Amino acid sequence: MMNNSYYIGLDVGGTRLKAAIVATDGSLEEKRVFPSRMREDYRTMRDQMISVIRDLILITGKPPAGIGVGVAGLVDLSHRKVLAAPNCPAVVGKPLADDVEAEFRLPCRMENDANAMAIGERRCGAATGCNDLVAVTLGTGVGGAIISGGRLVTGFIGGGGEIGHVCIDRNGPRCGCGANGCLEAFIGMRGIFRWTARRYPSLKGMGVARMVEAAEAGNEDAAEVFAYVGRTLGVGLSGMVNVFNPRILLIGGGVASAGEKLLAPLKDEIQRRAFGVYLDGLEIKSAKLGNWAGVVGAALAEGI
Repeated sequence: MMNNSYYIGLDVGGTRLKAAIVATDGSLEEKRVFPSRMREDYRTMRDQMISVIRDLILITGKPPAGIGVGVAGLVDLSHRKVLAAPNCPAVVGKPLADDVEAEFRLPCRMENDANAMAIGERRCGAATGCNDLVAVTLGTGVGGAIISGGRLVTGFIGGGGEIGHVCIDRNGPRCGCGANGCLEAFIGMRGIFRWTARRYPSLKGMGVARMVEAAEAGNEDAAEVFAYVGRTLGVGLSGMVNVFNPRILLIGGGVASAGEKLLAPLKDEIQRRAFGVYLDGLEIKSAKLGNWAGVVGAALAEGI
């Protein structure tokens, strides 16, 4: 890496801040994970990010080619600001990219976190070279990204691809965005924990990682939690299959660590609901880069 350009990538959500040194081939060094300060004031959150970036630059001893920041929110690419972020309120409307550039005198690109995940996986992950894919990240919220014909679908102001806020039940629970029945309201972290507490009290208070371990150890209640997530996600993604006719459906984020416990019921649901002619050749895959796909994509997002 010392003989090549490198980037610094950050992936900031409502729960965690992940950062790393990213080589041009997508390989990572010096990975860092911290509790996110996104629910505090803007200055606290910004200073945390600047401190992390500074530490990574000091490790390399030379400046990066650029800095990429993935944020769990609706990003206006033209004005480089977050317009809405139910799980990351500190950054909404703030000049984060400008402040990072001013601090380090380096180019900074800010991107929606799910878009960053899709870009990372297309560059050097499970969807390498794929021109038609739909990606979702399952974490604190439910992020979405669409690449169609080799181009990221950004919409009019940069907010395209918000799959987590597609309504799957108009009478469903209230979502953090203010609407009822969004996919995220059901299978964002709060929705999963709410559903689990009602049906399986013995799992109450258990985090996702422990539930994955329990499911793999044969706990049928824990396995049913991920089956519920898979089926519910399948309702939303079958519509995406019918609208965009992708070659790959890509599932990432912390909840996706459940693997086939989640993917098998997801595949069954899509098989039942999506147009049959679109299923031939459709691949449904876990993100190869795991929880670090967003860091890679944020760093290497320029040019898509």
